[in-house]
Amino acid sequence: MSDPFIGPDEAPASALEQLLISRRAFVAGTAASAFVLWTPQVKAAVELEGVQIEETITAYGKKLVLNGIGLRKRGYFKADVTALYLPERRTTAEAVMKLDGLRRIQLNILREFTSSTISRIFIADFKQVATDDEFKRLIDVIGQIGAAYANVKRVTKGDVVNLDWVPGRGWMATHNGKQLTGDQAEDPMAINNELAYQIYLRMYIGPHAPAELRNGLLGLTRMNRVGGGTVNPEP
Repeated sequence: MSDPFIGPDEAPASALEQLLISRRAFVAGTAASAFVLWTPQVKAAVELEGVQIEETITAYGKKLVLNGIGLRKRGYFKADVTALYLPERRTTAEAVMKLDGLRRIQLNILREFTSSTISRIFIADFKQVATDDEFKRLIDVIGQIGAAYANVKRVTKGDVVNLDWVPGRGWMATHNGKQLTGDQAEDPMAINNELAYQIYLRMYIGPHAPAELRNGLLGLTRMNRVGGGTVNPEP
């Protein structure tokens, strides 16, 4: 008896044909699954001045989120694209200062600076935002940071400098992933003085910081995502 669902020019597939079809379907499905499994995930990033900044990072074993970005200038020159990473997003300088845990200021360099220029700029900015009493109390710390900057020699466009507050270890710094050293060439810069780091943060998000830079780092301005779209300001 013929099958009413098979046309006159069609014949039922043999058991061997059905087996081959099943095997091809299985292989195709397995390959598709493997492609999905091994396709690398594209990390979300924002962009400023052609510099791409990841929206989340892992540092010292801890996950941090991008709080904001801003362009830092020296006179008419663009110095770097600054990024602020925190355990949780905050929109005021006071909230950032009170936040427990790891914090990171990342400098994405846009022009060349020598170590002497870096040290001079740092000391001038630090003195501007610190009180006279704070500056006197931290004079030894400032000397340690100056020595670490002197060991850098120079930074150029495309370099990345991370300046981190790491609980239990102190103020840590890296240049293109290499740990900055202090007074002794082999010793990493680790200044266990949170006041010094908070004064450093004031340079970027305190009242003396340029409003455009401060608002950007506090997440109060829109960030453009790589590939389209935006990260809107916090309410």
